[in-house]
Amino acid sequence: MEFLEEKKYGVHRRLREKLQDAFDVSYDVAQVRIDSFETFEKELLTPFLSSAGIFYRGERICSPTRRLLPTFLRKELSGDELYTHLDSQALFDFYTEKKAFTDVYTTLYGLPNPEKQYKMLAFAQHYLDISPFIDFSANLYVALSFAMKGRTEFSDDIVIYTVFDIGDDDTTTDENEVNEWLSGYNVGIVRAESREEFLQLISARKKSESEIYSPFLSAQRKFESFLNGVSPTAKLVNIPTNDLMKYQQGVFLLLNNFCLMDKSYLTKTIRQSFVIKKYVIDKNICPNLQKLLRDKAPQYRYSCLLDISEAVKG
Repeated sequence: MEFLEEKKYGVHRRLREKLQDAFDVSYDVAQVRIDSFETFEKELLTPFLSSAGIFYRGERICSPTRRLLPTFLRKELSGDELYTHLDSQALFDFYTEKKAFTDVYTTLYGLPNPEKQYKMLAFAQHYLDISPFIDFSANLYVALSFAMKGRTEFSDDIVIYTVFDIGDDDTTTDENEVNEWLSGYNVGIVRAESREEFLQLISARKKSESEIYSPFLSAQRKFESFLNGVSPTAKLVNIPTNDLMKYQQGVFLLLNNFCLMDKSYLTKTIRQSFVIKKYVIDKNICPNLQKLLRDKAPQYRYSCLLDISEAVKG
């Protein structure tokens, strides 16, 4: 029994060390507050107009519950198991089990191919609104329009995320490269609010030899094995698959090889490739930004973003 206790605490300690190493950088991205139009020009508009190679994403409200997460993982967070591992096959099964989606996709592109998933997942992002991608745009006006959604009154601040590829070697236009990356999709989800809660759940298992059958211990072993092999990576995928994506100058941020815990995930190695910032824009200057859109980019007013014919009509 003493041996079992010693083994238990040794495993517990090693897992804690791995968790601490994995999560030693908070996901919270660098945040910049914008309270005036002049600050907006300095921080966002001028770099955009200078073609600085920055990509943008708009969010209609600023809330700590709205993390920079792909819709696919937001859905998976609703599960009941303590730990879930998602791989390429899990991605493929999720979409191909949806008959209506598969029928339409097959009509347009042919049968889904588990070795070439990019086109299917890009299609899902635009028409099913669930994918492992996060939408960005090369155009600040597009992100602004999505953030303001054509409103004339604003009760909340809006958010613009920016992402910049530091070395310009993690932005790809090669579909084969993306398909290869997707074939190695490797994401873990821990349904606990913190590493401490996860460890407490494991510690609560029965102190007997029968504990080897505990689902908590099973989750621990799977999770510990997963942590041994992850090194978070990211790519910006600049491969438009339809006219709408081309019109919005859309790109995808694709995250891989990471663990998600309470909507947060490890970002040490991702931050070595990308600079990600979150700009919180005061609601009081949003009317000025709406005017900017009308004056400088009327083709990107909100009614045009999903209906190119509206932009064509002027």
